[in-house]
Amino acid sequence: MNTLPAPEISVTVNLDPRTSPGFVRSLFPLANGAPPAAASADPRNDQIVMTFLAAYYEINVRWMELRAVRSRPAAPGFLDQERATLQAIETALRQRDELEDLYAPHGIIAEPILEEGIARDILFTFGSVNAAGLFRAQPIVSSANLSFHVPEKNRRLGVKPPGPPPSNATTLFPCAD
Repeated sequence: MNTLPAPEISVTVNLDPRTSPGFVRSLFPLANGAPPAAASADPRNDQIVMTFLAAYYEINVRWMELRAVRSRPAAPGFLDQERATLQAIETALRQRDELEDLYAPHGIIAEPILEEGIARDILFTFGSVNAAGLFRAQPIVSSANLSFHVPEKNRRLGVKPPGPPPSNATTLFPCAD
């Protein structure tokens, strides 16, 4: 079984911002339309969900800071404040991008639902399992048998495929003697 990587990103993220001082509940997104579950069938999924929610909460907080700074364009040091806030947003977006890059190869997708620039809900897809860790469907396995006709003029005498043929091979190699 392919194990999931630990949610390690280059910049430290509070994995549960709800416990930090100054937490703003209205900026914390929902997970699949509801508050994050206390425990599901797969605790790894819970950890991944919370990591993404924390990343989007950070983006939301930084976005609100930018809106506050831009509401005072005549304030002294406006350009420096705006630049610092934009850099903080960029850092939060890079953290989110690193999480996406880390989990996308495993079929884990976090799709934000935005409202006025704020992520209100994150829709999670966990590849072949749902958020509770239950399989969506039975795996499908298929095979194919391909045959190619090689014209006589393209056949090479004495050429054999590399390596020994598999014990259950039924394929014929018309290009070989």
